[in-house]
Amino acid sequence: MGKAVRKVTKAFVHGLMRGVSSPADTFIVNTYAYPHESEQEAMRGDWIRVGNMLKDAMKRIDVQRATETG
Repeated sequence: MGKAVRKVTKAFVHGLMRGVSSPADTFIVNTYAYPHESEQEAMRGDWIRVGNMLKDAMKRIDVQRATETG
């Protein structure tokens, strides 16, 4: 019975300490690698992708119209 009580006590103390230290986790700043040289480059790349998607969609619509009327 003593071993079980120690295990429960250890888990309780560990949980208590994690709870007490949890506000400190809020202020940890995660840094991630930014794959672009600047924000302008990132926006330019996004707009290029959007433009390519729009061009593809317009081509598909043109092909559909040509097969429907043809």
